[in-house]
Amino acid sequence: MVTLTARTIRSGKGSMLNAVLPVAKKEVLVGIPAENSSRETQSDDNINNAELLYIQSHGVRQAEMRAEMQQHIEAGKKYSEAHSLYLESHGSALWHVPPRPVLEPSVEANKERIGNQLAQASVAAIKGDEDKRDLYLDRAGQVAENAAKKWFENPENGWPPNAPATIRAKGSDSPLIDTGEMRKAITHVIRER
Repeated sequence: MVTLTARTIRSGKGSMLNAVLPVAKKEVLVGIPAENSSRETQSDDNINNAELLYIQSHGVRQAEMRAEMQQHIEAGKKYSEAHSLYLESHGSALWHVPPRPVLEPSVEANKERIGNQLAQASVAAIKGDEDKRDLYLDRAGQVAENAAKKWFENPENGWPPNAPATIRAKGSDSPLIDTGEMRKAITHVIRER
C-alpha cells in the first residue's frame, strides 16, 4: 500500500502531483440520486426514496414541532436557526420515528475495504493508468453501495425496533424493510468535483 501525504506531494514531485490530481478531482458518491428517487408505490404524500432515506436517517419530529419550526422558516429563518429556536424554547425534540441512519454508519463500518480501493485508485493514477484508476474508484463506490444495502439487515445497525402499532400495520418487525424500493434505489456515482 502506498500512503500519499501532503509532504510527499509538496516535495517537488511534480509528476506525482500531476498523477494524483485526477483522483483528487473525482468523488465517489453513495446514496439515492434524484433521477433514481421515484417510488413505484407512491403514497398520497408523494415522498420519494431520497426523502424517505433522509427521514429514516434523521427521524421525524412531532407535528407540533414541525408546524412551529415552519412558521419560523417562512419568516425567513434558516432551518437550523428555526430548530435551535425551538430547542431553546421547548427543550430537546421528541422523535415520532426514531433515526435509523444507513449511509454514514455503513460506510464507517466498511472504511478499511473502501479505503483499500481508493488507495489502489491513487496508485493507478500515479502510474498513469486512467482505466485502472476509474476501475478502483468504481469498486470503492460498489463496496460502499453494497454495504449500505446490507446495512438494513445488519445486526450492527443498532436500530430501535418497530413500534407495536407499526408491526401490526406492516406485518413485520423489520425496520425499514417493507417494499425494498428505498434500499434498491441506493447506488453510487463517480463525478468530477
